[in-house]
Amino acid sequence: MFSSANAWNHQWHVLFWDRLSSSSHQFSYRYSLISQVDPLENTNIHSLSFILIMPRFQALTLAALSCLHATTASAYPRQGASVRTEYDYIIVGAGASGLTVANRLSEDPAVTVLVIEAGDFDKNEDIVTIPGLAGGAVGTKYDWNLTYPATTSLNGRNVSIPLGKVVGGSTKLNRMVYDRGSKADYDRWAELGNSDWQWDTLLPYFKKNEKFTGPTADIKKEYSITTDPSAHGSSGFIHSSYSPFFWPTTKNLVKATGELDINIAFDQANGGAVGGYFCPHNLNPKTLVRSSAQDYYSAVSQRKNLQLLPGNQVTRILTSKNGSSVRATGVEFAKNKDSAKKTVKAKKEVILAAGAIHTPQILQVSGIGDSALLSSIDVPVVVDLPAVGQNFHDHVLLAVVGTINAPIQTGNLTSNATFAAEARAEYDQQKKGPYTSPTGDFLLFLPLSNYTSSASDIHKQATSQDGSKFLPSGTPTEVVKGYKKQQKVLNEKLLDTKSAILEIIWADGTSVLGLQHPYSRGSVKAKSSNIFDYPDANPEFLKNPLDIAILTEGVKFVRKLSGAPSIKTLNPFEIVPGANVTSDSDIEQFIRSSASTLFHPAGSCKLGSRSDGGVVDEKLRVYGIKGLRIVDASVIPLLPATHTMTTVYAVAEKAADLIKRG
Repeated sequence: MFSSANAWNHQWHVLFWDRLSSSSHQFSYRYSLISQVDPLENTNIHSLSFILIMPRFQALTLAALSCLHATTASAYPRQGASVRTEYDYIIVGAGASGLTVANRLSEDPAVTVLVIEAGDFDKNEDIVTIPGLAGGAVGTKYDWNLTYPATTSLNGRNVSIPLGKVVGGSTKLNRMVYDRGSKADYDRWAELGNSDWQWDTLLPYFKKNEKFTGPTADIKKEYSITTDPSAHGSSGFIHSSYSPFFWPTTKNLVKATGELDINIAFDQANGGAVGGYFCPHNLNPKTLVRSSAQDYYSAVSQRKNLQLLPGNQVTRILTSKNGSSVRATGVEFAKNKDSAKKTVKAKKEVILAAGAIHTPQILQVSGIGDSALLSSIDVPVVVDLPAVGQNFHDHVLLAVVGTINAPIQTGNLTSNATFAAEARAEYDQQKKGPYTSPTGDFLLFLPLSNYTSSASDIHKQATSQDGSKFLPSGTPTEVVKGYKKQQKVLNEKLLDTKSAILEIIWADGTSVLGLQHPYSRGSVKAKSSNIFDYPDANPEFLKNPLDIAILTEGVKFVRKLSGAPSIKTLNPFEIVPGANVTSDSDIEQFIRSSASTLFHPAGSCKLGSRSDGGVVDEKLRVYGIKGLRIVDASVIPLLPATHTMTTVYAVAEKAADLIKRG
């Protein structure tokens, strides 16, 4: 049994996790909640159960509850009390991409910009700002609280997908991992036909976003951390720095990496993010608080030509037609489903930055999408663009849960009240100690050949497979064509030593595996013409058996990692799935019964040629309609092996330049 308790305003959550059964055919787990309380109005219990699968990574949410100061500062100042009738640019969404583009476009005082955000400002709650409590806002009112639907590939389970519904978007909810993929990952975008989208053309925008600070002298010396200053930015809006505190067992992981002959990258930011690497976070090194997308807004919020309207949701894009030419002319918006709808005009462009789930839904309810879908939800067709909502994919998460024997470990924050109180006091008074770290200070991003001897067998399986057979029923012809090109690229990645296939986040006996290049693809489809009806967003996790094969080898590898001398000395003990689960078929059932999301949905409005299932061209303009662009994660054609936040920032920085050029 694993248990954890937390307090919020003198009330207690107690969650118990029992393994009920384990056979060659079925694994099931029971979650029970005793004395439920709602900390931020809308806690999602699915997210709390997910927390338990990862004792430290999401258990920090539990730590957050035990020591939260409800509000540490007043809300940020707002704009938007009076909305004009027309702006040059209207941006839909105030997350990483939307606020980046808004900042850059409003640099010209002659240009007017309106940003509309469904969420509100947060109130600087500790679960938002303190690194050691990162992830604590998942499942609260700052989260859309959506779920992926139950599928047979996941043994009939729903999966919660955290998405930020707050100014700053998911950069307020995530675990603060500030990394980039390898050069090879971004160059694959160009191989798919997007010649202006590759490592060399994106690097200036990765740097433009960043204000980098290297590790402290003590941390640098203790862990021999190396950095490449030429790969980092120094004047961006988002702080990037290393935690000043590493949990002691991080050293065991670093040593084990060497014992397994895995290379440690010089600096993940220079295009060589393969092997083990020390990972910076979006962390302000002076204040030791989260640096979020809101920093793009706060620095320029007094610009008279920039207006932010929080607490309002865009209900559809307004369009006009002149002969065969269609143009986006503005948007309709409302506070909620019961409030009056208002409209505002865009003189130049409407820019969608609502993310990989909401952007395609907005297009569809506006009449831009697959005509068959639009007909089924009674939406008149404005532009027949079948690829909208297709190519939807997400990084798959799998946790192999275990324990170790160490006097100081991350679990102390949830199991030892005295330790937690002392650590919190150290953070509050000195900005030092455990609460300065969101964990994940050292990560593994491994090519297939790094962690299994079966790489050639999996590659053979991949090259003999027609992956299009596993696409959703009714996938448009052009999307199938584009996927076949993607599959060729994915197959090449299986043998590429310069591109990672698997991420491993290790903390005190628990290994979180992240499938970086899933073969499975799903879709996002509006359920009705009403934007307030959540869309059917389904990445079809594990539908393609290649994803199972890759993860199965990952489970075997983390057991090998536990056997490395520097980890073995900690007496690791595997709880889930358990050491008796060894056959491929048993491991598969474990995977299907427990896999979840790494919170990186992407690809649903793909960058690419229209004939290959693209929704936007290389300038991010939506096909078939003028004055409409997309700048968020939905345009990513193929997920890179990394956490996606910095990639989204880079895409948005590049998008801003493209928009300025016209």
